[in-house]
Amino acid sequence: MEAHIISSELTHHIRREVLWPHIKNGDYSIPVDKHADTFHMGTFFNQKVISIGTFIKENNPKFKDNIQYRLRAMATDTEYRQKGAGKILFLKALNILNSKKIKLLWCDARLAAVPFYKSLNMQSLPEIYDIPNIGPHKTMYIYLNSIK
Repeated sequence: MEAHIISSELTHHIRREVLWPHIKNGDYSIPVDKHADTFHMGTFFNQKVISIGTFIKENNPKFKDNIQYRLRAMATDTEYRQKGAGKILFLKALNILNSKKIKLLWCDARLAAVPFYKSLNMQSLPEIYDIPNIGPHKTMYIYLNSIK
């Protein structure tokens, strides 16, 4: 398995199947997909994208640091979970973010994904909040200078 930067269109299949089955209009893009500072990662296995994540230059006012990126729409095809695809993607993205001198990566994590992000040394804020049509979430973050 290898992770690479991909086009936003290559994320749509997993977004549809795993993240947003409630969307019925067939549009699995998000407004920031084409922004100059946004990049999309995909983990490939046998030339198939099996894990995705979108990385957006966006500050969260919950954090003081002004050099932040946000992780959105990260998911792994259900057939390939627990095989390291998400971890490979996440670590490759951290290398890219480090090269951009980003200080903090944060995300809105579904409660079911919190253990995965914790295994990657992300911390969580205590508040649980609901995102309509998706469910309960926590804000998770990692300071990139804390990565060894």
